[in-house]
Amino acid sequence: MKFFTFIIIILLKNSAYCDIIFKTDFTRIKRMKKIFLTLLCAIILYSCGESSVEQDKSIINNEKDGDYNYMKIITYSLGANMTNCYLVYDENSRKACLIDPGEYDGEIMDAILSNELSLEYIILTHGHFDHILGADIFREKTGAKIAAHELEAEYLNDPEKSMTFFYGSETLSADILLKDNDIIAFGDISLKLVHTPGHTKGSSCFINKDEKIMFSGDTLFKGNIGRYDFYGGNYAELLESLRKLKALNENYKIYSGHGDTTSLDDEIAKNPYFR
Repeated sequence: MKFFTFIIIILLKNSAYCDIIFKTDFTRIKRMKKIFLTLLCAIILYSCGESSVEQDKSIINNEKDGDYNYMKIITYSLGANMTNCYLVYDENSRKACLIDPGEYDGEIMDAILSNELSLEYIILTHGHFDHILGADIFREKTGAKIAAHELEAEYLNDPEKSMTFFYGSETLSADILLKDNDIIAFGDISLKLVHTPGHTKGSSCFINKDEKIMFSGDTLFKGNIGRYDFYGGNYAELLESLRKLKALNENYKIYSGHGDTTSLDDEIAKNPYFR
């Protein structure tokens, strides 16, 4: 790469010499020279950018984000939409859940095996393609049960509503259909479902009150909220869901479906959709 960068610099610095070689009468050749230089620069920049993306993905995939009393959280950024997938486990019992596997990733299975984890549940915050496409494979490999809010069943069964028609029209069935305030427990960890419609009909956040952790899916992001223009989306309902989260009256660290972690207090103070 350094060699190609050096060649680019030489060519750009010595474009006057190119003009001597390609006489001004040969306008077509001059155009070709400019096109050649432009394309070569683009290739170098693209190669550098691609390398940077792969490095960032590697960093994310190997980062142990949450190191709490007994709860461990590893974050994976999956797919073209860079969906955050969370491997959450109890360090004592080694029981675990996987939240929003947007695609199958062998690194996650490696982490499950190397940490000697028993994957009990695959939890879906909602039924859009970028949060569910890996769920069935992980279920087959681990025997974990897929859990989602009951209103997401129609998304999981319909490629148009889940938008999996972009990826072979995959459908999915949940083993456990949940309602507001239901609790998923594994080891000493419990996650309570908070129904937060607006992005989809059954969009949900999952909270752990002991460690003040929230997995918000696409309901809430750092400085933003999820889209409400897909099937079942509703802006008024989404704002009402934010009011519901605000009414928790406790500060939670938020692990969202996309982007960086944040906190509920920060979002209430800074996120314009809370105003």
